[in-house]
Amino acid sequence: MAVNLTLNPERAREVARELLSAFEKGGIFGKRQLPDDAVNELLPSLEFEEALLLVTFTTALDYMRNASELWSSSIKTFSDEEVKWVFDPKEVKRKGAEALKEALLKHGLAKKKNRDPQIWFSIASSLAERHNGSLRSLFESYGYDVEFMFKDFLKNRKEEFPSLSGEKLFPHWIRSLRDKFNLPFKNVEKLPIPVDVHVARATFTTGCITGKYSAKGLNETIKRRVVKVWEEGLKGTGIAPIEMFRPLWLLSKYGCHYRKNGERPKRGECPVGHLCVDGKVVVTSGRVEIDTK
Repeated sequence: MAVNLTLNPERAREVARELLSAFEKGGIFGKRQLPDDAVNELLPSLEFEEALLLVTFTTALDYMRNASELWSSSIKTFSDEEVKWVFDPKEVKRKGAEALKEALLKHGLAKKKNRDPQIWFSIASSLAERHNGSLRSLFESYGYDVEFMFKDFLKNRKEEFPSLSGEKLFPHWIRSLRDKFNLPFKNVEKLPIPVDVHVARATFTTGCITGKYSAKGLNETIKRRVVKVWEEGLKGTGIAPIEMFRPLWLLSKYGCHYRKNGERPKRGECPVGHLCVDGKVVVTSGRVEIDTK
């Protein structure tokens, strides 16, 4: 199908400022937490490296599944002394792939019984062999320059860091680490916004992208345009695109999600309800239908 979509970066800039202001004052629909924030209560009691590894390994499996269930399974696995070793790269390398697979299945941390353990084992092996099991060592090897790291991961390190080297999950990973830890990351503003169903839906409902388009799910055509409109809209604002993931996700999850057949039941209490566009906006993992002006 022909792509008849218009990017509106000025609107994106307006949405960003209003959403971030609302988030600071009281949250979006009173909400502030993302699924990965479920680990926040655990983190203060952990060694810094241990906490980094917990967030990193779990994020690596955050694709095509319910994120809340993922983090719940991760916390159960981490809290179980029998299988907690899976978060230690050196132990994973020592015990091997089969033991890892069994351990990851115990609390449902691995949903894809072969792929998920393979992702985990590859990352653990790379950290153990090249960075003494340390994520800080990995970041130090890039001088904490996440733009440089992102480009290198995409081009050269997909086998070592499967999933984390993806265009969505790498910035999502850095966003999660940045929200939770004081790491001296550089060039964060150069990373693209992680695009999932919620971010895409909120981008369309707020009129940051308008037009007519349909597809069988969230494809590259949509993802590229969502990335671009936020990149262009936030230039010169001091707001990094990855900073918009949280407010847009919350806006969609607790507001735009309820939009159906022309009805917008959450519009009255929405912090950007006055920017909500008329027309059809359907964005799910299996279906995209846009018809807005």
